[in-house]
Amino acid sequence: MADYRAGIMINEIPFSNLPVLFRQCGLDFYIIDGEHGAFDYREFYGMVCSARMMGGIETIIRLPSNQRKDIVKFMDMGADSLLLPMTNCAEDIRQVVKYAKYSPLGERGISTMRAHTLYSPPPLLEYMRSANERTAVYAQIETAEGVERIDEILAVDGVSGFFMGPNDLSDSYGCLGDKAAPQILAAIGKTAESAKRAGKKCGIITENENYIRKAKESGMTMFSKGSELSLLAHGLRRTVTEIRER
Repeated sequence: MADYRAGIMINEIPFSNLPVLFRQCGLDFYIIDGEHGAFDYREFYGMVCSARMMGGIETIIRLPSNQRKDIVKFMDMGADSLLLPMTNCAEDIRQVVKYAKYSPLGERGISTMRAHTLYSPPPLLEYMRSANERTAVYAQIETAEGVERIDEILAVDGVSGFFMGPNDLSDSYGCLGDKAAPQILAAIGKTAESAKRAGKKCGIITENENYIRKAKESGMTMFSKGSELSLLAHGLRRTVTEIRER
């Protein structure tokens, strides 16, 4: 059986111990949505640090942009990984690598008496090497251009892999509303094959069972399904149904 990694998105609820609950329930990673979510830095910090202290679960922050001002703060909080939405070309993701990785791979600013070292920084050069190895940078592929340029995106030194975003990709291809769009199914196969050739990780962010099935068949191994809000909504509806049917 393939080693599938299960994850979830945090959309709006900034409860610092959500990552602890996720880990206790067996999740491998979670994504904090800095693209659409209205979190402030302190709320990011609480969730990232609780995960860092507990260990055993990967914190991925979906970035609002590829600009330095956010990336440096997220890395110093102790985020494991960064995800760039709407990655269309190599230069888009190269900017994330530049600010997330220390030299010689990038130009990350050096400030080590921070949460990312748990306030106990080891020798500097040793830490810079280990931090570069630990930090993952993912592209989010959600446009037709991103699909076409997947090889050059994954060829960027320091890029760990990608997640596909079928919602926006469906909009890009003009097939919104089709739950098994041939264009999306083909894109899943094409990008997964590219990741296999490059030796990079790949996954998908969706609740669509057709796309999850195709992604598994194509060799993707990382699956972010739903959010804390969808879980809450499903649970509330089930509770209401159970009370009213008894």
